Amino acid sequence: MDAAKDDLRCGLCGQVMGAEHEQNHEESGMSAGRRVEYVVVALRGAIAHRQVADDPSRTSKTGADLLAKQLGIDLPDLLGRRYTCWETPTEYGVIRNGFEPA
Repeated sequence: MDAAKDDLRCGLCGQVMGAEHEQNHEESGMSAGRRVEYVVVALRGAIAHRQVADDPSRTSKTGADLLAKQLGIDLPDLLGRRYTCWETPTEYGVIRNGFEPA
């Protein structure tokens, strides 16, 4: 068995990926979405400007204090920080959760 395949983990729950795991997510309605890596490129007041790590043209803003809290870091350490989060598209936008330092 391929060791790299054994290391694949779900971006939502952290469990090892497999057919049974994917079926459990489909049954629970959590199959949509993906893990995305961001980098914080600027802090302006209470706003953190971020961009998708592999596509700098995709930028967005978020509350700096909330993002720092979600990552478990101090606000001054936010600038330049790389992190990942799980993005789930919804009817009215995107839900982001599962924030982790990259």
